[in-house]
Amino acid sequence: EHSSDDFVFYKWIYEQRGLRFDQGGSWAAEGEVDDALLERLLQHPHLKMAPPKSTGKEAFNLSWLQQQLQDSPALEPRNIQATLAEFTATSIYNALVQHAISVDEIYVCGGGAANGDLMRRLYRRLSPAHLGTTSELGCDPAWVEAAAFAWLAQRTLEGLSGNLPAVTGAVGERVLGAIYPGKH
Repeated sequence: EHSSDDFVFYKWIYEQRGLRFDQGGSWAAEGEVDDALLERLLQHPHLKMAPPKSTGKEAFNLSWLQQQLQDSPALEPRNIQATLAEFTATSIYNALVQHAISVDEIYVCGGGAANGDLMRRLYRRLSPAHLGTTSELGCDPAWVEAAAFAWLAQRTLEGLSGNLPAVTGAVGERVLGAIYPGKH
C-alpha cells in the first residue's frame, strides 16, 4: 500500500506505471529533462540549508511534485521521470558547490547505485571526481541500511548516543532504542 506522502521518486513511477522503482533508470533515460520544471524543483528550501541535514518524504513527496507541476504545460510522464533524475544529480552537485566541498571520490549506495541513468547523470555532473558504489569499499550498496541499523544497535548496547543533534534537530545526544531481555 502506498500513501500520498511516499517519497516522490518512488511514488511517481508507481502512480504512472504501477512499478515500485525505475529498473536501471530505463524509463528516465527515455525522457527529456524539462528545464523549467527542474528550476522549480531546485527552489525547494531544504536545498538551501547548510549541512549537516537530512530529509525524505516529509519534504519531497507526491503532493510537492504535483504543486510544482501546476505551472507546467502537460508534460509526458517519462519527461517528469527524467527531470526527477536530473534533479537528484543536480541537487547533489549544487550542494557540493554551494558549500565549497571538494571531493575526489564519491560512493553511492542504496537503490540509486543500481540506477544506470542516475549514475550517468551524476558522473556528468561530478567528473573528474571518481564516482563508484560502496561495493568498491567492501559494502554492497543494498546492505548500507542494514549496516547502519547494526551500528545503531551496537551503539545502544554500549550505552552510546546514536544521533547527531545538528543533523536531526534533536535537543541533544540520545541512546536510541532499548534492550529488554526476555525471561529465562
